[in-house]
Formats: sequence, structure tokens, C-alpha cells
Amino acid sequence: MPYQTKRIRLFFIFLWGGLMAFSQEAVLDSLLKELETHTTKDTVRVSLLVNTAWNMTHTKPEDAFVYVEEALDISADLNWPRGRASALRQKGNLYYVMADNLNAMEAFQQGLRIAQEGGEKILEASLYGNLGNIHADMKQNEKALENYYSYLATAKELDQLPDQVRALSNIGLIYNDMDQYDKGISFLKEALSIARAEGNNYFIAAIINNLGIAYKDKKEYKTALLYYEEAATLAGTIQNKYIEASALNSIGKVNILLENYEVALERAKHALQISEEIAAVEWQADAWQVLSTSYEQLGNSKEALVAYKNHVQFRDSVLSEEKKAELTRKEMQFQLEKQEAEAQAAIGQQRLIKNGVIIGGIALLIAAVLGYLLYKRRRDALEQKKLAEFHTRVAETELKALRSQMNPHFIFNALNSISDYMSKNDLATANEYLLKFSRLTRAILENSEKKRINLEEDLELTQLYIQIEALRLKNKLSHTVTVDKDIDMENTLVPPMLLQPFIENSIWHGIAHKDEKGHIAISVKKEGDMVVCTVDDDGIGRDASRNGSSAHTSMGVKITENRLDILGRLKKAKGSIAMFDKKQGLRVELKLPLELRF
Repeated sequence: MPYQTKRIRLFFIFLWGGLMAFSQEAVLDSLLKELETHTTKDTVRVSLLVNTAWNMTHTKPEDAFVYVEEALDISADLNWPRGRASALRQKGNLYYVMADNLNAMEAFQQGLRIAQEGGEKILEASLYGNLGNIHADMKQNEKALENYYSYLATAKELDQLPDQVRALSNIGLIYNDMDQYDKGISFLKEALSIARAEGNNYFIAAIINNLGIAYKDKKEYKTALLYYEEAATLAGTIQNKYIEASALNSIGKVNILLENYEVALERAKHALQISEEIAAVEWQADAWQVLSTSYEQLGNSKEALVAYKNHVQFRDSVLSEEKKAELTRKEMQFQLEKQEAEAQAAIGQQRLIKNGVIIGGIALLIAAVLGYLLYKRRRDALEQKKLAEFHTRVAETELKALRSQMNPHFIFNALNSISDYMSKNDLATANEYLLKFSRLTRAILENSEKKRINLEEDLELTQLYIQIEALRLKNKLSHTVTVDKDIDMENTLVPPMLLQPFIENSIWHGIAHKDEKGHIAISVKKEGDMVVCTVDDDGIGRDASRNGSSAHTSMGVKITENRLDILGRLKKAKGSIAMFDKKQGLRVELKLPLELRF
């Protein structure tokens, strides 16, 4: 599955003193010592606190918040806008690197207001850039451009050349993402001209690499190759391995397009070496892809196969992270839209009340009529609010259900098992495990967009999940699936993976603790207008597992109850969950309204 070449965006870095990146650890130690000696709550301490937090951004972001909060408190006591805006921007940076874009945006927006009110133009410019980065990550290109253009205007007003370079470069990247390559290239070249004049080699290398990407996307491969070669050489000189690895991989890809496979092979090997040094998973995936294609074209099928398997492994890791990022973006977009809707509703309500007071002062009759209209509108608003809350609950439940299916422990354990089989040279079992695991995760991600799937497909996914867990338990687990003949599996619709939390509970809280082999019996039958699904295991039972942790099971049951409640409200028929303790094991009965496709 292909994914886009990653652009290298130029971020704003603001320092109170002349701190050098290459000595960041030494600088942090020095700052911490200064904080110990300078205890006076003044602007100097605020500066030290913000600089300390900045130097912890990419190493210990969670630990840096305490310094930011102290800086905010002192700045508020001193009524110092610059200190508050700087601390809020650093707080936003911490949230940003932790992928908490919603809190990051809130901190940046607060900092921007304070910077504008206090006349702190440099801070104002940088905060526009920070907000532009968040909108760019969310694929909101128009809003990103609006913030970047504001950033550029303020940077030009202050004659801040480094900020102009950042703004111009990021504007160019947005236009390239919008397939407006000529416009994007013009902004990148303007940024490059200023960066060369300033002699900032990091900026130069990043911009040249981005120009190479733009020309490659335009299919002007020879021009792209010239820029990539220059970027790789310069990045190697300044020891920026992130840009160097990116450029070398791109050189390999372009040479494959130009059928220069030996050159592509050589550059990909170099890129892989650098990527492994900096643990850059995405660049490793790219390097293995170039190696696989090059080996294949050069007739070395054995090496090509090995390279392709490595590419798939790293690529799936990248795509998994991208899917998580996409879920985060969707959740953030949902929250922002919800806030905007609530603000608009509040404004509308205030307008109605004002109009009611004005009209009520004219005549009692008009006031009475208006009062009725207001009552009616308020009643409709409450109904709309209830409907909005219901949709909110649906969205939150779907997100939680997807996260429970994509349980990090399950994914980690599965990958561990695959690695164990490979280390034991049991490639057949490893390949079988990997195939089942990839099919299951792909199906879960594809079904995350669907509210219903047919029963046949859902049972296939459920059995696939059990088969994977059986492999992990060394075939200590068996299962059967029985479907009543009165049920048309292709025509019956159910929420995806509804039984998975109960099956997981049966495996890990029941069968896994048995000495002998365990069995799970799954049955589906029809009772009137309801479908009854049963999960029956012969594990150790709930009483015997009381001492273990039940948090995951409770969460899974709660999510399933919410899904059933939502389904019941939509279908006007209430579902239920019942658990029956047995002498040996547990039986769970789940009833849901019958829903047919036709």
C-alpha cells in the first residue's frame, strides 16, 4: 500500500538565550542548575523555566509541564504578557509533540490573544505558524494557509528573515499538497533564496529536499534528482541524518523510475544504514522498498524477497501509526465542530432573547405571540440538543469499540509471537500467523467506517481472532460456531466484532488459566424479532478469576452495552446482555434486534 513522501516542515524555535541544538543535554543541565540558584520569582526565572521546558520537548515532554505551569503563574503575578504568551506557546509545543492537537491548539490560541493584546509581534508571528502546523496536520489547507500568510505578513513587518523562510516554505508545502506545484515551487524558491543569504544550512537542506519532492510529483525526474543530490550532500555535511535519509531514499526511487537500478541500490543501502542509526521507521520502510525493487530488476530474487518482507513489516508499522493519527484527527475535528456548534447555538439563543425583549416592550399581544414562538424554538432546540448528544454518544462509542478491537496488548503480543516463531526458524507458522493477523487488522480498520456488516462476515472475523489467539496459546484452545438454520447469514446485519470482548474475556480470564485444553462454543439463533448470540466457555469461571484484573472485561462489557443501547434506540427494540456462571466456565447471552439487509 503506497503512502506519500513526507515533507519536511520548518518549525518555529524561539530561544531566550543563544542555545545550540548540538549541546542540548548540556544546556538542560546548566538551566536546571540556574533554576536551583535563581529562586526569585521574576522575569529571569520565567525565561529559565520556558527554556528548560523547551529543551525537554523531544526527550521528556511530560516532565516539562511543571516548568511551564510555574512560568505561567509567575508571569500572571507579574502581569507580564510576553512571559505568559511564551509559556503558553511552549505548553502548546509539548502537547503537539505528544500528538494532543486539541490541547495544543487551545494553548496556541490563548498565547496568540495575549501576544496580540501585549503587542508582542515576534511571538504573534510564531504562534500563527504553530496554528498553521496544526491545521496542516489536519489537512485543513485553507485554514493552514490563512495562518501561514498571517505569519509571513508579521515576519515581513518585523523584518525577521528566519521567520519569513519558515512561513514561505510551509506555504509552498501546502500548495504542493493541493497539487498546485508551480505556485508551491515559487514559494519554496523564494524561501531558499533568503535561507542561502542567511547561510542557514538546515533550512537550505530541508527546502532543497522539498523542492525535489515537488519536481518528482510533477514527474520532472531529472530536475528532482538534482535537488535530492544537493540535499543529501548538504545534510551529510551538517550531520542532519533525518533529511539525509529522506533525500537518499528519494534518490533511489527516482533512479528506479529512470531504470538506474545499481545507483538506486547503492543509495538505498546508505539510506537504510542512516535510518537504522536514528530509528526512523518510515525511512527504513522506504529504503527496504527501494532495495526490493532494485534487487528484483537486477535479477536477485532471493534478496528482493527478503527486502520486500522487511518493507512490509516496517510499512505496516507506519500505516498503523497513520491510522492512529487519522483517528486522532477525526476525534479532534469532531470536538472542534461540537464547540463551534455550541457557540453558534448560544449566540442564536442570545439573539432570540434580545429580540423578544424588544418586541415585548411594543405590545403585550406581540409579546405573547413571541413568547409562544420562543417556547416552540426552545423546545425544538432541546430536541436538537438531545439528538446531538445521541450522535455524540454514537461517535464516542464507535471510537471506543474500534480502540478495544485494536487492543495494543493484543497487537504487541501478536507481533511478539510472530517474532518468536521467526527466531525459532518456524517460518511456516510465522507466515500463517502474520497472514491471519494482517487480515484481521485490515478488516477491523476497514469496518471502522461501517456501522453494520452481515453476520457471515462478522463470524469469519470472530473465528479469525480466535485462531490467532489459539496460535498464541499453542493450540490450547478450540472452538465451534453454530448458526440456526432459520437465520440467513448473508442477509442478517450486526455491528462489527460485537462478541469479541466476551471471547477475549473467556480466553484470558478463563481458558488461559486452565492446565488442559479449553473450548469456546459460539451459537446464533433467532427468537422472534431478536437475534440471540451465545459465547459458552469451559474455563475456570468467574469465581476462580476474581483475584485477577477485570478492568478490561468491564470496559468491553460497558462498550458493548452502549452499542446495544444505541442500536435499541434506533430500532425501537431493547437488547440485553446476561451472564450465567457454570460449574466449569461461563456462558454469555447477548440479545440484539434482528436487522435484515433486504
